[in-house]
Amino acid sequence: MPPIPRPPPFESMTSSADGATEIPQAGDQTRSAVRNGAKIKRNNESFHANKSTRRTSYVANSLAMMCKSGFTQKPKMTSIQRLYHLLRLPNFSEYFVSVDHHTIWRRHLAWSLKDGDNLRAVITARFASNLVFMSLLLGTEIGVLFSPSKPADAFRAAMKKGDYSEVDFWAAIVLCVSIGTTLSSLVANFTAWAVVGAVSPQNAHAILRSSVGLQATQLPARLVITSIYLFAGWLMMFMAILLPDIWAFVVALVPVVLIGYIVGLYSILGRLIIYSKGMRHREIFTEDVHNTMTPRRLSEELAKKALSQKARKTPLPLYYRGKTELSRQLTDMRNSAQQSSNIDFGFDSLHANDYVDKILSQSMHRNALVDLETDLEEG
Repeated sequence: MPPIPRPPPFESMTSSADGATEIPQAGDQTRSAVRNGAKIKRNNESFHANKSTRRTSYVANSLAMMCKSGFTQKPKMTSIQRLYHLLRLPNFSEYFVSVDHHTIWRRHLAWSLKDGDNLRAVITARFASNLVFMSLLLGTEIGVLFSPSKPADAFRAAMKKGDYSEVDFWAAIVLCVSIGTTLSSLVANFTAWAVVGAVSPQNAHAILRSSVGLQATQLPARLVITSIYLFAGWLMMFMAILLPDIWAFVVALVPVVLIGYIVGLYSILGRLIIYSKGMRHREIFTEDVHNTMTPRRLSEELAKKALSQKARKTPLPLYYRGKTELSRQLTDMRNSAQQSSNIDFGFDSLHANDYVDKILSQSMHRNALVDLETDLEEG
């Protein structure tokens, strides 16, 4: 009886005779799935890392390309040149009293804000903040004057004796003057807030642009500035009394430098706003232009524009009104003058267009002289 053939071993069944792919076992399938999952995870992480790197390099290359192509406008001046241009904008007095406390600022506000309600709100808001600040200042000064401390006793005794050779006497005098000025400032701000707030929006421009209106709105601001400088004055004198000479000089120098920096900075910014026509409701540069400029380049362009406008000595109305609008208004005034002979508008009513042309010629030529009967408001 022939022997029964035995089946081949399992290993031999995993591959064919001609070298076909072997059949994986159950354990091998699990290990292969784990390896494939880890490989896919590594590939995903590498893909995201490469994508982030490509994005970063793309942005860097784009910025570099923009700089090389001139699309991003870099500054052309040095820091010294830029500072020199900016320092030429304010007047000399505006390095001691900021430009927003001068009459010219009120005039530009009155011309730029066509809505009388907004103009009145801007001016009265300043009075409200001044009232709070001056109240705190007055309380501080009265507290120092009647303080039971030894330095206060010393300057009160010097003031009573009338010893003019002592610093205590003059410190006490400056303190008393400061208290009187601060009290006057409180009264002026409180009264101006009540009076100006009563003006109707329709008549706000006529009242606040008049000489009396400008003086009334400017007086509280001037008293506030005077009170602040007197406060700083007697405070520095007290430091000179209480501290040695060197330390008194150092302590007094710090507020002097800071106040000078603050006043100068905001005077430069205020004049930059005025001369670059930043109060108008039209943009100075289009969005496409100023978005391509660096901050320093923006300062350069604004300073050059402001200096050019300052050199022209443009009359103030032309900052905010065009030739057509002024011609229409003057023509209306001419018609009104023909109807009523009792109104004197201050110019030859029959030549309104020539009047506007002369104003425009003055604004375009630096040294042009215009012989007009009216007193134009200069910017």
